[in-house]
Amino acid sequence: MRFITVALLLFAFSTSFTTALAQTSPYEALRLAVDDSQRLIAHQDLVSYVSQTLDNCSSKEEVMKVMKDWPFGGASAGSSKDWAIVLTWNSESFAREQLYGGFVIFSNNKSDNGWSYVELVHNAKEDVLDDGRSYRTDDWTGALYYQMILKYDGKTPVYTLLGWDGADGMVTRKVLETMSINNGRVRIGVPYIDNEKGLKKRHVLEYADVVQVTLKYEEENERIVLDRLAPSDPSLQGQTPFYGPTMEYDAYVWEDDKWVFTSDVEVKNTKNRKDKRPYNDPRPNRPRRK
Repeated sequence: MRFITVALLLFAFSTSFTTALAQTSPYEALRLAVDDSQRLIAHQDLVSYVSQTLDNCSSKEEVMKVMKDWPFGGASAGSSKDWAIVLTWNSESFAREQLYGGFVIFSNNKSDNGWSYVELVHNAKEDVLDDGRSYRTDDWTGALYYQMILKYDGKTPVYTLLGWDGADGMVTRKVLETMSINNGRVRIGVPYIDNEKGLKKRHVLEYADVVQVTLKYEEENERIVLDRLAPSDPSLQGQTPFYGPTMEYDAYVWEDDKWVFTSDVEVKNTKNRKDKRPYNDPRPNRPRRK
């Protein structure tokens, strides 16, 4: 009898929670989900909701309103024929693995509205650390993008994305990667990042889950500034769960139609910024799981 009572209570709780989710916005449903199955349902519902919302937009101004109200990771660049917006979100499983979703909205003179969009489909099997790979929108490695920079290779627009990746319970990542939009096709990762390893498609900072790391575009200096990372002890070289900032900084500067790596740059007041941790970090002040 007691077992039946407990089962009924659990069923009632599950039913009431599902009803509560149905009465909330898709944004809140994702936040309120309490287990992995509910998070997956909320994620899929959010994909449908954003797609339907964009389908109902008849002007660029309406699209910009969607971005203004967007509660997760968002970035935009450009204001005329080359404008683009990236909307992203994530959910974190009980095992602290990330599931990402997103959309790229971009100018397209061949469409009826003057713009188009594509969904970013997360493929967790792809390796974000592979700096030589280019990815389609349906095998995206995933990130919460918080800044976008628009540069030009001649007349070709080059979009550069700065993002946060929660990775797992041991490491966090910051991601710098380039994006191209050509004839309605979006590619994540194009070879515009020139560093000591040659011409690459992304630069990934991987570091201890409990520290904070800088990756930010300085518009006044036209450069992307990043923390230099190192292990807490030389014997831990190569073990990124023990990596953190060294208080030294490097940068990428746009030169000769690409991002050129520059070491040992001077950065002022970086550690006093209020935005060291991205505003959309889904797990602020959360202890590291052992």
